Parts: sequence; structure tokens; C-alpha cells
Amino acid sequence: MNENVIVSVIIPTYNRSSLLLESLKSVQQQSLHNLECIIIDDGSTDDTEDIVNSFIEKDARFKYFKRSEEYAKGACGSRNMGFDKSSGKYIQYLDDDDLLSRDKLELQVKSLEEQKSKNVFTTCDWDVYWENKDFDPKNIFTYQKKILADEYLDKLAENETFTPYHTFLIPRIVIENAGPWNVDLTINDDAEFMLRILLNSDGLINTKDCYVLYRTHNEKRLSAAYTNGSLISILRSYEIMSSNLSLRSLKSSKFFKWRLRRLLLAFWNSDKIIFQSYKNLFAEHGIYLSLTKFYFFKAYIYKKAYPIVKKMKVKINSK
Repeated sequence: MNENVIVSVIIPTYNRSSLLLESLKSVQQQSLHNLECIIIDDGSTDDTEDIVNSFIEKDARFKYFKRSEEYAKGACGSRNMGFDKSSGKYIQYLDDDDLLSRDKLELQVKSLEEQKSKNVFTTCDWDVYWENKDFDPKNIFTYQKKILADEYLDKLAENETFTPYHTFLIPRIVIENAGPWNVDLTINDDAEFMLRILLNSDGLINTKDCYVLYRTHNEKRLSAAYTNGSLISILRSYEIMSSNLSLRSLKSSKFFKWRLRRLLLAFWNSDKIIFQSYKNLFAEHGIYLSLTKFYFFKAYIYKKAYPIVKKMKVKINSK
């Protein structure tokens, strides 16, 4: 292991050379110099290799590998290979279309180095980004105390949001204890992985004054491409997450009710058979497929009533 490397940035990539270029620049411009950036190419047929090699010629901290056959095809397999190739004390996972603020790694390393426990990891502000968009930072963890797994999920449910996984900086030892990315999952693999990180850590802290950008663009994003396999992957990930919580005598029905109901309302009419195969998961969190018509009716009433209730609250608060 190279002891001079403090952070290893791991980027899986596939046919996104133009977007990857901007992501690499956000790493190259980091105020923290002692880093390495490991790019794992999952079989690109564009000019990705040329783009990355141009970086390597100018900056030896960047390393390019083509995914080995011993690692599963896909982002998860590529991340696992990147981790095995890495040497940093801390790990920054980054997609090939997302961006880091200039001082993100420096400030987060400082936050973690100040902790008594070496098993704590950290998050930061984030925002969805497209060209010419005003920056509007988001972060549901605005206080300084450590957050544990069940509280983390409850916070997501209360705010009906998510946290992009590139907000996190994670000690290598925590990842080693949590285990590799699940290559059997194609969607929601990040949520399943991050819950294992939480369960094998001493908690999550927030680092101020830095951020990441979650880019939206016209190029295909895997998480936006729905198939039957996507739904199965999501449900399977929730099944694993629920089981991992139960093994620690933890539960977050608030989170699972929120996520599972949304899935049910979105895809029940087209994918009843898939939902039926996961009926025990739904029942475990108080959702019964026999009551699906009721859930649809309840959602319809809420949709109609919400604007009225919102106006009433505004009037009351203005008095």
C-alpha cells in the first residue's frame, strides 16, 4: 500500500468520455494533493481510453484499467476492482458523470482525522446540476452528532429524498468490514451498499463547506432506465437491507413503507406477478397487497386534498 495516498477516488466508466472528462477535472483540481484516481473501464467503445491516457501523461495520480474478467460486468464489479487496485486510507466513489467541489476531499479528511473512532465516515451537501443551474445545496444531516443506520433511513423517509453516494468519504477499514458491492444488483445497489457501510461503522457525520454535484444530462443514466429486471433489483435490494437491519435488531418501517408504497403505486398495474413474489417483504413492513386498491384510493384522495391543505397552512402561518 502506498502510504503517501490519503484518498483513492474510484470511477467506473462506460462510453461517457465527454462527461468523464469533466469528472476527472473535478478530481484533478482537488485541494488535497495526496490522492490517486483509479478509472475502471467496463468495456467502452468510444474514446475513453484516449481521454484518460491524456490525463495520465500529465498527472501520474490517475490510473486506467480495463475491467478484468474476474470481476462482474457492470458498475458494481468495476467498483470492486477499483477498490482492490486502490491504496488510500479513505475511499471516494464517484460516477463518471458527477462532480466534486474543489475542497471536498481535504475538508472531509480533516473531519475524519479529528474523530476518536477510525470507523466513522462522512457526508456533505449536494445538488442536482445541469448547465446554468443556480446552486441550491441539499443536506438532511445539518447537525453535528453522529447518525446511525436506522436514524439515517428515517431521515430519508421524513424528507422523501436520497443522498448521492459520492457525498460520502469512507475509511478503507469500514469498506473491508462491510464487504464488496453486490454485483447481483443493477439498481439501488448504492443504497444497499451504503446501509452495510452504516451498519459496519461507528456512525455518519456531516462535513460543512463542501459539496458534490449530481449531474442530469441527455446521455443514458442506468438508474433512469426501467425494466422488469430493474424492479426485481430494487425489491431484492430492499429485502437485503431489511434483513441486514433485522440481524442487528434494527428496523425502519418508516423508510420501507415510503419506498415500497411508491413502487407499488408506480408499477403494480404492469408488474403484479413480480410484486406477489415479494409479498412477504411488503407484509413485514405493514403493506398488504390485498389492500392495493385502498392504497390507490388513498393516494388519489391525498393528491386532490394536498393543494387545499397547503393553502390552509399558508393562510394560518401568515396570520
